Amino acid sequence: MRARTQNGYWVFQAPVGYRYDRTGGHGKILVRDEPKASILQEALEGYASGRFETQVEVKRFLERQPSWPKDLPNGEIRNQRVYELLTRVIYAGYVEVPNWGVSLREGKHEGLISLATFEKIQDRLQSTAKAPARKDISADFPLRGFVLCNDCGKPLTACWSKGKNQKYPYYLCPTKGCESYRKSIKRDRLEGEFEELLSRLEPSRGLFELVRAMFRDAWDMRAGQASEAVAGLKSSIRTLDKQIDQLLDRIVETGNASVVRAYEKKVAKLEREKALAEESIVDIGKPRHTFEESFEHALKFLSSPWKIWKNADIIGRKTVLRLAFSQPLPYCRKEGLRTPDLAFPFKALAGISTPKSEMAHPRDGVGSLLDQRLARKSWKFQALNISMG
Repeated sequence: MRARTQNGYWVFQAPVGYRYDRTGGHGKILVRDEPKASILQEALEGYASGRFETQVEVKRFLERQPSWPKDLPNGEIRNQRVYELLTRVIYAGYVEVPNWGVSLREGKHEGLISLATFEKIQDRLQSTAKAPARKDISADFPLRGFVLCNDCGKPLTACWSKGKNQKYPYYLCPTKGCESYRKSIKRDRLEGEFEELLSRLEPSRGLFELVRAMFRDAWDMRAGQASEAVAGLKSSIRTLDKQIDQLLDRIVETGNASVVRAYEKKVAKLEREKALAEESIVDIGKPRHTFEESFEHALKFLSSPWKIWKNADIIGRKTVLRLAFSQPLPYCRKEGLRTPDLAFPFKALAGISTPKSEMAHPRDGVGSLLDQRLARKSWKFQALNISMG
């Protein structure tokens, strides 16, 4: 069994999302077990990208899926189970069994995510390890925690207030000593103003087509730089191989057990970096997705964040907030929403369409071909950053 694992085969119980199938030339091998594989893939990629901000959001997403196996009779999933799903490298198409002395290596099975995505997940787990789970996430008040009191700068809370015959939803400032402390703001008023703000972010048809062309330019430019990127990655792999060989020589020469363990950890780290570089070379030579597949969601979001907000669940709405705004929104009880700090893509759109810019375009069209070319050249690198972010 150890020898089979060394060759890249998983020999233990199939992880959730996989099942065993007999394949010619391989014997029993892990294959995708649908629909659980696609559900888990969405959860993992969602956490890596920030769509799911916390492990609790991943947990809630999985609990809402009828086909996903639950841990508890009440339909919930244990927090530990979520953490285990996020930290298993097997879902990236790799195998590793430290107890058997089997270091990280590419598996014979298809990964649900890339190794790069897996590493993003590990980075996020490390950076958010001490962040407490939010307890104020509610579909009744999607803006709670994101909208700030204009007087004290603290997040507004929300509640249902009892009337004579029914309950009424309100947002309010919970900060003692603030001028607006416990002074209610009708939910319909605040959320109505917010939705009006979102609707104003929607670009004209002409401006949207211009942005689409910029994304295409960025995609083509990255493809044109593929040979340079591959050469750089191959050079990095050669350097990593040398460093690994040097460490292995030291392991053979030393008799100190603690020093050997330290060297082995360094080798494992370098092996993972090498695997990432090798995966990147494959991705550059054969992109996993077409331009349309890669930018479908980004372009859809940029075209109408308001429509996505209206049709999304609470997790989707939280994602809209993170993607559309770089900072929480201040709200004044007397004057309403203050000037928002937009996320970069919408700032870029505003920069293109502003009358002060030489690249300005009328709301009902893109403008002249010369203006289009100027805009493309000016914003090409920013669009590339968006596509690779």
